[in-house]
Amino acid sequence: MATRHGLVRDLLCLPDSSPFAKLLDSCLRSRSARETRRVHARILNSQFSKEIFIQNRLINVYGKCDCLDDARKVFDRMPQRNTFTWNSIITVLTKSGFLDEAARLFGSMPDPDQCSWNSMVSGFAQHDRFEESSEYFVKMHKENFFLNEYSFGSALSACAGLMDFDIGI
Repeated sequence: MATRHGLVRDLLCLPDSSPFAKLLDSCLRSRSARETRRVHARILNSQFSKEIFIQNRLINVYGKCDCLDDARKVFDRMPQRNTFTWNSIITVLTKSGFLDEAARLFGSMPDPDQCSWNSMVSGFAQHDRFEESSEYFVKMHKENFFLNEYSFGSALSACAGLMDFDIGI
């Protein structure tokens, strides 16, 4: 049986970050901000504190635990970011209703992908900003991104909100 200090020592000598990812999954299932912060503190004291995969998971879990400030702090302190990092924070912001901030970050995103665009289209539609949602959909199409069922579903929702049944004609 491991002592508390032995467990901490073991966590600090892990070969990879998968145990932390599993702990974060547990925090996500319980929607526990307190437990997420505890796991985050352990991560900060490990060799995985700068690992993009773990930082992306933290943004996602903090966002789903309604800890937008914590999610944003993780994002802002990241020395390196990838597309998933940007998509994670944009999704957190759009789902939380911080659409203008999401739009600002989206505008500064180096390489938006289909997921980035879909987050903007759906986020604006879900918060009754239908015209902007439609604008993102049109821009997405003009940028030659593949429009999938999520893109069309959100765009149709925006059109219904606008009551503009001629927009697709």
